[in-house]
Formats: sequence, structure tokens, C-alpha cells
Amino acid sequence: MQSKIKLKIPVLFLCALFIFVLLGSIISGDHSALLPKAQAKVNASMKSLPDFSKIKDVKEKKEAFFATLYPIIQAENNHVLQLRKLINMLKSVPIAKLNAKQQAWLLNISKNYKLENEYIDNDTFEELLKRVDYVPPSLALTQAAIESGWGTSRFAKQGNNLFGQWCFSQGCGMVPSLRESGKGHEVAKFDSINMAVRSYILNLNTHESYKALRENRALLRKKEASFTGATLAETLTEYSEEGHHYVSKLTEFIQQNKLQRFTTAFENTFDDITD
Repeated sequence: MQSKIKLKIPVLFLCALFIFVLLGSIISGDHSALLPKAQAKVNASMKSLPDFSKIKDVKEKKEAFFATLYPIIQAENNHVLQLRKLINMLKSVPIAKLNAKQQAWLLNISKNYKLENEYIDNDTFEELLKRVDYVPPSLALTQAAIESGWGTSRFAKQGNNLFGQWCFSQGCGMVPSLRESGKGHEVAKFDSINMAVRSYILNLNTHESYKALRENRALLRKKEASFTGATLAETLTEYSEEGHHYVSKLTEFIQQNKLQRFTTAFENTFDDITD
């Protein structure tokens, strides 16, 4: 199983080389270097999940689900870490020496991460670094499995919605059959599994309901401690109406399926990407 979830060496080498060249350009003052966009380009989108119901063996079905989603979670997290690395490098430059392109890039990232600042200051960097960080694959895989019923729910099949995310404009998604009278939310639809994962990570990194997750994660970073899916799951009482019971479901699921192995595998690939 370990070989299925590790990033291939050539891909990791190219990613590290890109970061090295880009950061070298920033440090040396070459401002012609292309700063990455807030949203990563998807090179190979997964338009829908496979039909896991065809797999009769329960253990095999679970592993197939995890192995299918993990590379997408890994790719989206890697892009977030790429942004984080560059934010940290720009933070080391005196604000007065940031050029127009660098400031515009930082403001664009800030906007994408739901910050309303109109200029760059030290608080911008502090808040950005709380938001621009990865979500442990163990947590992402757990919520995908629980919220989508292992990819079998109507919302997963018809809208690639694996994480139960809502949207709030008419026609933005699918109307829940049990939606209460007077409520206007819909269940969001996504063009691909990649976009569903990206939206989920951005949601945890920006929504006010998950501020505790970001604060907890930032604190663990300062202590140079690992933030596991089980640790961050404890902050997600507002993700579901089940509250603390939902948190218990998440942590038990992570433990029962030994999903920390995916977070560990991911962490073993980003030594050259993280700060």
C-alpha cells in the first residue's frame, strides 16, 4: 500500500526544482519570475469517482476509495504549500522593498483566502500563514468517506460533492430533498473531483466556523509539532449538526482505518516545499 501513495521521485524533483528557481529569483531581486496563481492548474481532472459498489470485498473497497482520492488531496495540498513557501519568503523581505508585482500577488492570495486587506502589512502575513496551510490527508479522506457514503450518495454521484458543502444562490447546486421550508441553501456541484477537494480545503482554510482549526494548526506549527487529522478533527464541531458526536465519528474513523499512514506519507514528500 505504501508504494501506491508516495509521490513519484521525478515529479517531486521537478516540483522542488521549480520552487528552488522561483525562490532564487525572488531573493536575488529578479522580479520577472512568474508567481503562481492562487488556484492551481489541474493537469488531469477526475470527472467522477469510479463505481466502488462493484467491489464486493469491504477492505478492498475502502483501500480503493482511499487510493483514488489520496493523489488528488496530495496535489491540492502541495499547491497550498507552494503558496505558503513563497509567502514566507516574501515575509522575509522588508515590506517597503516589495515591488508592485509581489504586492499584487499577495493581495490576490489574500482575496482568494477571504481576507479584506487593501494593503500589505505584518498582520497580512500572520493571517495568511494561518490560512494557507495543508489539511492532513487522514482528515480529508475521513470526511470524504463519511459525507459521501464512500462515494455512493446522490450528491457525490450527480455533483461530485464529497464533503457535504453548501452553496447559497438559486441554481448553484442540487436542492436537498429534506431541506426545511424557508431554507434556501443547495448542495454544491463541482465539475470534477479535483475541484471538490480544492473547495473543501479552501473552505476549512477560510470559513469563520473553522477558525479554531486554523488557530490550533498554527499553534502546533510554532511548537514544531505534527498536526494530525485526529487532532484537527476535534475543532470541527460546527461542520455537522451532530456537533461533538460528529467529532467522535471522525476520530474513530481515522483510528479504525489507520489513516495517519496517509498523512505520514504526505509529510515524507514535502521536505523541500514546506517552511
